[in-house]
Amino acid sequence: MTPEQQQLIDGAVRWLETNPRIEALWLAGSLGRGQGDVWSDVDLLALCAPGSFADLARELVAGADTIAPSLLVQPLFGGRVVNMVLEGWQRLDISLIEPADLSRYDAGWLTRLFDRAGAEPTGRYPDSYAAMPQSVLPIVNEFLRVLGLAPVVAGRGEYVLLMAGCDQLRRLTIDLMLEENAVPPWARGGALSRMPLLTGAQNESLFALPPLAPTLESALAGHVALAGLFLPRARALAARIGAVWPERFEQGTRDHLRAALGVTI
Repeated sequence: MTPEQQQLIDGAVRWLETNPRIEALWLAGSLGRGQGDVWSDVDLLALCAPGSFADLARELVAGADTIAPSLLVQPLFGGRVVNMVLEGWQRLDISLIEPADLSRYDAGWLTRLFDRAGAEPTGRYPDSYAAMPQSVLPIVNEFLRVLGLAPVVAGRGEYVLLMAGCDQLRRLTIDLMLEENAVPPWARGGALSRMPLLTGAQNESLFALPPLAPTLESALAGHVALAGLFLPRARALAARIGAVWPERFEQGTRDHLRAALGVTI
């Protein structure tokens, strides 16, 4: 943990301890489990009384400058999370939970900062994780669905959006790789850190994808390359875990791309 991160945590604790609506506070995220780096944001988990989170969120938004001058303060998810960007571009998220939510969190993945209520998260993450059909098939189906939308976007000449489709396919490919590596969802951290969770070969395959430009040829080449990377390894993983492969959906998508764009995947 950097001195700047520690200073932000200390300032947040001093501020939040003065609020009687907050009964307990934990450091969560990568820093909470001792796995953060210099780029990690500060994630706090605040226990509040039942029914008080909406009022508390408004108080936190109004008082964010108590820690440091704020550049951005916004409530997210109906006030369940208060997202802050403070001076120096320090990032702080405060998630507001109620006692009934404690069973969703594993105390072993948190660092207690203060506790006035004697509260203890009661959830326990499993000791092991393995890819299962219910975790893999939604990734496969979404990949095929996004892939099959390419003719719609290309037909409208929306080549920038066609590039965005490549980005969605890339993210789904990374999700598949995380399933291959048996990385559980609760251990994946934020969306801005993925390379350490992938193997060297997986990272190299992603680095080898062609660069994109807002042209039909470039964006379609990206779709083809991603399909060539994703589909064989998805089939192999599905076979290994006993998942029923969506044959008709895959073939229908292939036929659709060939007929509409002359693209073979």
